[in-house]
Amino acid sequence: MLPIEALHAACSRNAPLEIVQADLIGVEPFARGRMIEIESGVLMLEEVQIIGKMAKFAKQTPIVGFFRYGNRLYEFFSKVVSAQKPIHLNRSTIVPAIDLRMPVEITEGQRRNVYRIQVAAMKDPIRVEFWRETPPDVETISIQNGMSAQGDGVSDAFTGGEDAEGNLYPPTRNPDWQGSMIDASDVGLGMNLNECRIGQIKVFERAWLRFNLPGDPEGSMTFLVEVRQIRSIREGVVRVGTFIVESDDRWAHAAKVRRLWAFLTELQRKVCRVIDTAAPGAG
Repeated sequence: MLPIEALHAACSRNAPLEIVQADLIGVEPFARGRMIEIESGVLMLEEVQIIGKMAKFAKQTPIVGFFRYGNRLYEFFSKVVSAQKPIHLNRSTIVPAIDLRMPVEITEGQRRNVYRIQVAAMKDPIRVEFWRETPPDVETISIQNGMSAQGDGVSDAFTGGEDAEGNLYPPTRNPDWQGSMIDASDVGLGMNLNECRIGQIKVFERAWLRFNLPGDPEGSMTFLVEVRQIRSIREGVVRVGTFIVESDDRWAHAAKVRRLWAFLTELQRKVCRVIDTAAPGAG
């Protein structure tokens, strides 16, 4: 599928689009809104919001946009054609929208510079468990308590799996590495893995990741991810950046991502409130 076809397909599903002023990429959080329609060379977004504060874009502001379709992330440059335009979603609901000039070129996105929410300084660190698709040392595999090497038909000691309800399960062996989450977004997760060496994980290989969000009553979350960045932090600690792979059950995957995004949004709102309170003249 061509990138322009992916944009039309994503818009037809009212998929979210994230935008940021072009010269503030990696500095400011992304504003996020649903794509509504493409018409007359214009891409319309509904009610763009930014984490922790209202989003405002002036006419002719150059922006960078990211959207996702399937397991690919796309990026484009554009300009704001009109801002805060009232539109009718139905007979009784009017929301502000903005129009973007239809992009000329769309490429596969590189999320390295995209704003991610920092979670490393949280009072309760987010502990992660990490399994490579291929075990690093088959001879030393040990099995998690209460499980077997054969698993239950969804996952086994060597690979994770997805059940009929769209739930993901990591391999039944003990995690290859454990560590703590450093930053996160709704498309990628960064973490430090302990007792890991730089050559044991390779870029573009897939892995299973499990973690618990503090205060989340729904329990642990498991994602299939693709490794995109690896670097050594210090002896025995490796920083790994990953891209979240969409699972077969798109609706179950979307519900899980919304849980993650809701947690990150609330975390960032708390940070913004602290910053606003500490600002000169506040209170």
